[in-house]
Amino acid sequence: MEIPQSLKGVVCALHHLAIVVPDLGAARGLYEGVLGLAAGQVEYVADQKVNVLVLMAGGQRIELVEPVGEDSPVAKFIERKGGGLHHLAWRVTDLDQALGILKGRGVRLIDQEPRQGAHHTRIAFVHPKATGGVLMELVEDPAS
Repeated sequence: MEIPQSLKGVVCALHHLAIVVPDLGAARGLYEGVLGLAAGQVEYVADQKVNVLVLMAGGQRIELVEPVGEDSPVAKFIERKGGGLHHLAWRVTDLDQALGILKGRGVRLIDQEPRQGAHHTRIAFVHPKATGGVLMELVEDPAS
């Protein structure tokens, strides 16, 4: 996938694809058991009220995201659309700098400041109206 024009010069590479699932156990059976993807441990992300399971398909990271509670933003997504592709996440080396560049370009953001993501990452979401209707996340890995 080509990097959207609004994000050019900000992102380094695709970090992961996030797929919303209503039942992480059932989805894990498909992705790990049937497809043979390598799975890590489930992590609870309190800020977003979700459980996240990272799977690896070769070098590509896939995250299965399950809502925990009816007030999770992901639960609202499932109510409206069912499960499925939720967002694309882009790797950035400096999230604060990336947000500053995007703000300077007038790009609409969901998160004005970084917040804590799964696996000790720092994240921020870009509004889908700024990226052709696709929800996008910026991710700074702890080793960046």
